[in-house]
Amino acid sequence: MASGGMRPGAPQNNPANVSGTGGAGQSGNYTGFAYGQNQAVNQQRVEGNQAVASTQAPAPSGNPYDGINMPQLGTLFDPTTRPNEPISAGVDFGAGPGSEALPKNLMNDSRMDENAKIAQQYLPDLAFAAQSPDAPDSFKRFVNYLIENAQGFNANG
Repeated sequence: MASGGMRPGAPQNNPANVSGTGGAGQSGNYTGFAYGQNQAVNQQRVEGNQAVASTQAPAPSGNPYDGINMPQLGTLFDPTTRPNEPISAGVDFGAGPGSEALPKNLMNDSRMDENAKIAQQYLPDLAFAAQSPDAPDSFKRFVNYLIENAQGFNANG
């Protein structure tokens, strides 16, 4: 194998081979400090990296769910696990408790109503912008969607 000479594909001849820390992009060391400081700065960087690595928690090994006994999930066709509870429990009609019996994180999200009111507030400006000849078709479709939902909100709200 021949060695020496100009090699256009060599790393030092690649203009994209630039290091974020300075230098030629090969060593990863900091350069450009006052005379005699480069070695000290690079040694501090190495020691800092080692200190950070030693303070990190060890990576968990194995299955994170070991030791947790979770019940096997059933299918829709399995027999009920609550034979004394009406099928309409948790719904605001029929036998059994209504939606007040559900956990709080399963309650209806009221942000949809708030978002509809905000969209309705800005709808005239959005509709005006959608009439611009420069408006993209996707924006026009979005405004049409908002108009349709705002009319439904007015009928329901």
